[in-house]
Amino acid sequence: MRRWQLTGGILRTMRISPTSWPALTSVTSCLAVCLTLLTLVHAGVAHAAMNCSITRTSGVSFGSYDSTRTYPLDSAGLVAFRCSNISMGDMLTIELGRGDANSFLPRAMSLGTSKLEYNLFLDASRTIVWGDGTQGTSTYVVHPADGQSVSIPIFGRVPPRQNVRAGAYSDVIIVTVLY
Repeated sequence: MRRWQLTGGILRTMRISPTSWPALTSVTSCLAVCLTLLTLVHAGVAHAAMNCSITRTSGVSFGSYDSTRTYPLDSAGLVAFRCSNISMGDMLTIELGRGDANSFLPRAMSLGTSKLEYNLFLDASRTIVWGDGTQGTSTYVVHPADGQSVSIPIFGRVPPRQNVRAGAYSDVIIVTVLY
């Protein structure tokens, strides 16, 4: 198995075993919700020639939050991938982690002990929470196109009227690609 990590633009590859996954952690600071850690996991042996890789990410940056606003603060980011040697029946699943929150509903950005609730969604109307398929969340599943780069938008939302202190809140989301 190979695990790819992209942190601050540096790509490292390391050999891991499935039993070491829970022990892998990351400590990364961001000024916005960032998608800076990527995990690529080859989950099946349906056909050994299929190959997929993350080609680009763009963090979900919300900018300034006004706690007196009566409407949510929306933003978007993306994750892009490319697969090759695709056979009929090959499927790709993209999951997003919880970040620092105990739950997907809601996720939370942190500034010390202060929390600012937000979430990430699969759809522009922000009704389908993008997660790992647990706790009422959904994953992105597709039969990938052979050799084509595909960009998937990540829609973010911070609910209105949260009484939080001023400062730069952040969270780190792990993007997992299973194929």
